[in-house]
Amino acid sequence: MLIIIIVILIILFGIGTFIWYAFRYEIVNFKLTENKIYVKSKLSIKEETKPINENENNQKKISELKILHLSDFHLRNDFKGKKLRNFLKILSLDSYDFIFITGDMVEKDMLHDELIEVLKSFKAKYGIFIVFGAHDYYNKKPTEFIKNMFKKRESYSRKNNIVSLRKKLESIGIKVLQNENVILKNTSFYDEIDIIGVDDPLINKMDLKKSFKGIPEYDENVKIIEFNEISKSESNFKVKNLSYDKFLNSDENFKINNLSKLNGLNENDLNDVKNQKNKYLINTAAIKKTNEYKQTFILSKKSLHELNQDNKLRIALVHTPDSYALVNLALNNVDIIFSGHTHGGQVRIPIKGALIAGCNLKTKYAAGLFYFKKFVLQVSRGLGEGRFSKFRIHCDPEAIITYIIKN
Repeated sequence: MLIIIIVILIILFGIGTFIWYAFRYEIVNFKLTENKIYVKSKLSIKEETKPINENENNQKKISELKILHLSDFHLRNDFKGKKLRNFLKILSLDSYDFIFITGDMVEKDMLHDELIEVLKSFKAKYGIFIVFGAHDYYNKKPTEFIKNMFKKRESYSRKNNIVSLRKKLESIGIKVLQNENVILKNTSFYDEIDIIGVDDPLINKMDLKKSFKGIPEYDENVKIIEFNEISKSESNFKVKNLSYDKFLNSDENFKINNLSKLNGLNENDLNDVKNQKNKYLINTAAIKKTNEYKQTFILSKKSLHELNQDNKLRIALVHTPDSYALVNLALNNVDIIFSGHTHGGQVRIPIKGALIAGCNLKTKYAAGLFYFKKFVLQVSRGLGEGRFSKFRIHCDPEAIITYIIKN
């Protein structure tokens, strides 16, 4: 009998320790991660042919930008909220060239003023830039949160006052980018730095044409992969003579025997697509069948990114690092993409890493810095958790200081 009691006590102690670790300790075990992104500019013909003076080469300055990347506060009023505020207060004492905040800052309108109080102390030489996430736009109900775990939605019943939030952020000097961009000229050894803020794609807020508007070379030439009609040369996924709206609004007569209209889709593919009401999710599912997807996610063999345009740095901010958004941003010569949303998987196990990414992105990219052949991706584990999932396992919340170093 005594042995049974001891075993039960050990089990209860183990359960209690695990709950304390996941729900009390790990969520406030804030880390300050440091990343370095190395870039180089394409050499012009004159530079390539110009004789190299050894003394000039040794005295050549190296440009370095110091960036604070914050994401996914999910600010709230509990012990976690207090710890987070204190951590952010410490971060605000440092100096930065840029501060990028990639969404999901608050889940309720009532916390807007507290968010402003937290952020007003931050300063950055070239500016603080924010993009919104789904939680900034919507205050999800518990039932919606549960349903969303099984089937992604593009909107929710309770809207937050995003217009008011934007005004409050801008009143303290923060630039909100809702499918907008800012062009900085002759900044820190670059002829131009473009900051492109893409609204959250997962809730169909992304508008790439609007995001690039004003950047001269893209006013009329933004490259966007569409899936209402794609040639075989571009993809095995081909929707022929069938628009998205017609597809979603098809009546009961639209049966499996109409698969001939969807070249490249089998019965399971068709059912998957028909069950999705979110156009973005359809595009994301389809993008994985394209050559563009395969080319975009080829990892570079070296930790050095060659700028897509000579001496111009193009940075994109997007809350959700979903495949469709990343492919299209890469097609438009974005050099570095900063994102959040994934919480690093929130639950990570040794060797395997994240179990889920929370979007259509390979779990191995759910957190960290990645050099691909066309661009660099930084995904933050974020500083908070959703109010219906207040736990972390082997996944410390983080802020990231990133140095962009140009040789």
